[in-house]
Amino acid sequence: MRTTKDIASPGSRIRATMMGFAVGAALAAAGCGSKEEHARLVSERAYLAAENRRVSDALEAKNIETRDMEVALVEVRNGLEEIRGKELGAIRTSIRVAKEGRASQTLREELRVEIRTIRDAVHENLAKLARLDEQSKESGLRTASLERLTADLKRSLEQKEALVGEMDRRIRDLSGTVKAQAASLRDKDAALGEGEARLAKKTKEANTAWVAVAPKSELAKKGVVERAGLGGRWSRTGRFDAGVFREVDVTKDFEVEIPAPAKNVHVVTTQPRESYRIVDRGPNAHTSTLEVEDPSAFWKGDRYLVVMTD
Repeated sequence: MRTTKDIASPGSRIRATMMGFAVGAALAAAGCGSKEEHARLVSERAYLAAENRRVSDALEAKNIETRDMEVALVEVRNGLEEIRGKELGAIRTSIRVAKEGRASQTLREELRVEIRTIRDAVHENLAKLARLDEQSKESGLRTASLERLTADLKRSLEQKEALVGEMDRRIRDLSGTVKAQAASLRDKDAALGEGEARLAKKTKEANTAWVAVAPKSELAKKGVVERAGLGGRWSRTGRFDAGVFREVDVTKDFEVEIPAPAKNVHVVTTQPRESYRIVDRGPNAHTSTLEVEDPSAFWKGDRYLVVMTD
């Protein structure tokens, strides 16, 4: 048996139904809103993750560029130290050149090579700094400290370049001086050589004498000797025959070998008798030697000696 509570009026049933519809609609609307919010959150999360990766990659790239710049600066610093070492070597060589005065070609070329090596190293490191400066401009990593360090290194390298230029100028001046000195010395050597040649020629002429040793018949045939009148004395004619005479040095040659015994030897020319002697040689005295005992007196009057054998 139903009570009055169990029996609902048509209006109440309609209201209940309408409320159910409203609640369902609200729940449906709430469900749709949750999906859109979820999708939005997922999209934002993906964007943030991508942006985070992009920023991380950019920072890593900046870090790599910074490390590259630091490596380049270290290389330039090390290069500057090497240049200082090369510079000291060049200075030592230049001191050796200065001490030697008219330095040898080898030593001057060694200094040129050292200067050229320093200049190449300076240019190489200046090029590194130029690339580093351009890189820092493009990447936007320029800082006051980086610019200051780069400027200091560039200034040091430019000072080295100026020093190398000065050393190069000095070596060129030295080379010019050496060339001028060499030309002057060549002229002096040539003049001295000519003077020495003239002196040697005069000395040789002063110390040269001519000796002819031959049988009477040969000397007469060559016209070297003649006899004054019938039975007269044999004397030198003044005629010179290279086939008969030979050259001697009066300062060295003090003996004349004669292929005849002393008794068959006759000195035709006018050498003082007391200035020489003729002595026999050999076991059977078939040869003899004219020994000059007083060279000054012997060669004073006549630089020709004619020895005639019978």
